[in-house]
Amino acid sequence: MDLDKETIERISKLSPEERNQVEERVRNEMLRQVFQELVQNISEKCFLKCITKPGSSLTSSEQTCLAKCMDRYLDAMGIVSKTLIERSSRNSS
Repeated sequence: MDLDKETIERISKLSPEERNQVEERVRNEMLRQVFQELVQNISEKCFLKCITKPGSSLTSSEQTCLAKCMDRYLDAMGIVSKTLIERSSRNSS
């Protein structure tokens, strides 16, 4: 993210408390975007895998497939996240 000179000057004039608030807002926005992308990816991948003949409603097997697909995807994301955090903490030590 490139910041222009004016933005950098404005940031430098913030109090530590104001900086913390801005950082928190930016962090929250980034997390929201990551979550949105995750939901979008899960929806697309699981829909393509589970819904073979789209209709006006989901069959029970499609509902089951979607639920299991989403659970597996979230489990995998959790494992990947945990592994990345562990590796990151090992590398920074």
